[in-house]
Amino acid sequence: MNTPQPTSPVIVPLLDYLLSENRVRMVDIKLAELLCEQQHDDVFYLILLLSNAQQSQHSCLTLNELDWQNPFNLRQTEFSPLTLSVPDCLSPFCDGFSTEQAVTCLQSHASVGADKPLLLFDNRLYFSRLAGYEHTLAQRLLQMSQQTVKIDNQALTQLLAHYFPDQQTDSIDWQKVACAMAATKGFSVITGGPGTGKTTTVTKLLAILQSLYQHAPLSIKLVAPTGKAAARLSESILGAKDKLTSIPEHIKTLIPQSAQTIHRLLGVKPFTNKFRHSTANPLHVDLLIIDEASMVDLSLMAKLIEALPAHARLILLGDKDQLASVDTGSVMSDLCQGLALGQTPHYSVERCAELNQLCFNGEAKLQSNPSDFKLADCIAFLQHSYRFDAKSGIGQLAQAVNTNNSGKLNYVEQEVNNGVFKDVIFDYDLVSQPLDKLVQSAANKYAEYLQLIAQDAPSAAVHKVFASYQLLAAVREGDYGVNNLNHRIEKQLAQQGLIALNADQRHYVGMPIMVAQNDYQLKLFNGDIGILMLDESAQLKAVFIDEQGNERAFSPARLPAHDKVYVMTIHKSQGSEFNYTAMVLPPANQATAGINRQLVYTGITRAKNTFELVADKKVLLAAMSKSVSRASGLYERLVQL
Repeated sequence: MNTPQPTSPVIVPLLDYLLSENRVRMVDIKLAELLCEQQHDDVFYLILLLSNAQQSQHSCLTLNELDWQNPFNLRQTEFSPLTLSVPDCLSPFCDGFSTEQAVTCLQSHASVGADKPLLLFDNRLYFSRLAGYEHTLAQRLLQMSQQTVKIDNQALTQLLAHYFPDQQTDSIDWQKVACAMAATKGFSVITGGPGTGKTTTVTKLLAILQSLYQHAPLSIKLVAPTGKAAARLSESILGAKDKLTSIPEHIKTLIPQSAQTIHRLLGVKPFTNKFRHSTANPLHVDLLIIDEASMVDLSLMAKLIEALPAHARLILLGDKDQLASVDTGSVMSDLCQGLALGQTPHYSVERCAELNQLCFNGEAKLQSNPSDFKLADCIAFLQHSYRFDAKSGIGQLAQAVNTNNSGKLNYVEQEVNNGVFKDVIFDYDLVSQPLDKLVQSAANKYAEYLQLIAQDAPSAAVHKVFASYQLLAAVREGDYGVNNLNHRIEKQLAQQGLIALNADQRHYVGMPIMVAQNDYQLKLFNGDIGILMLDESAQLKAVFIDEQGNERAFSPARLPAHDKVYVMTIHKSQGSEFNYTAMVLPPANQATAGINRQLVYTGITRAKNTFELVADKKVLLAAMSKSVSRASGLYERLVQL
């Protein structure tokens, strides 16, 4: 790799080191040189730091949070710029440099400002494109939250009472509050952990809204970030409609049950990153509901909200504590800052009075807790888990991890050992051949769907059985990573005669795959899962089940980039749910900085009935104590706008 030519005795070794340690890329250096009139000035290094931040999916570089003594977080033992005689042009690495000096420097730079490549906002440095997305999103969400919603409050009160009968307790029915809040706002967020009834709440909300507008029913669209999440949402809404006998049949017909991906709704223009629907060609929709909203990145959320007509309502649905999107931003987390179990969200005095009147006949169950955040009155937090009660180990374990409560973790372990929690399995022994045991267990589970294929069972049945079990890994590489475990499970299945591997062929009957790259022509998207089977002509095809439950088959040669998926990363599992979920964390000597609380919590909450954890307890405790967040200015924009 070529490195920049020396301009001083210090600059080249520093850049060489940053490159060798993968702290910067050559393309980042070239971009910084392009944007700087004077090579290697202060802004040059700030751009490198901003590129680093974006590579870690931060929306911006938060100058206040930089360690100006060591902004690249260099290892002192190998290369410490603090011990060198650093010239003035490297002042960000000197003792005297500060946020204030960085801001002053940036404000006078030719590349920073409106209509320039870089933008400064509230001591945050952005590439202008991301700053634009953030500003657009904040502005439109604020407009939607303030739009007048014409509604019959008396009829709404009666409908709320019908779908949420009084429980004669002092506890707050948060589902009822969520419905009242979302029915009276143009924008709302409904968040909650696993089993808190988000889908049931939305189904009742849709019944309420369609009852209020039954003479002119709302046009409603349901979307999710991935095909898997959309299919799960469709299944959940259909199940909730069938289960809820309180919904009149004529109203049920007005509630949609078929969800689709966001990309499918917006309509991708082939060979571009643009969509058919935009500000110039808005969607035909009155209400849009986005499930698994924590998975939606800043760019896609901004483009989606721009495509909504002015009158449309928007509801975001999801778990604020899950991993943020794979791409840049953390919209759901930004919007739900400050929410805590057992506490009333930050509602204004007026909002509390309105919700108490609608939900509790004026009784002051909700107490105001005002905040400067202008969307606070639009946030509903479901706090009671109906799936995971006090006898559920999965729910207790998820809560222990999410709150970094080691005492609660010890309690869960004790109850598992006592046979009280039968839905959790701990395997903390990473010494006596844990991988052999894990691989054999996974092979036994996967044998079920492979046997169905051998019996020529319908592809939908094969997919359903395959999806009932999933092994998750925290990392891709190493003994405990996705790649090695996929290879070992595949080898084990071949030894048991369940699959037939051919050294000359990459694909084989029974091979499960996950799409790794969007293909807009085939309408296959990152995260879609297919299983290779023979068709009626004995030709090998990759069979996918789309969000509407339709079968779609493709020749393996036509597929976009894809991977085997006996094992998937926890990141890739978002939006999915499995009856039996196993998760493996690497031992301490192989664990990476990316193993954190949100990652482990997300893995646990993929489990519906059984969760198995294979890990060193020290690694689990370390992950619980490490919470990560992404730099963003969205919250601040929604305070200041």
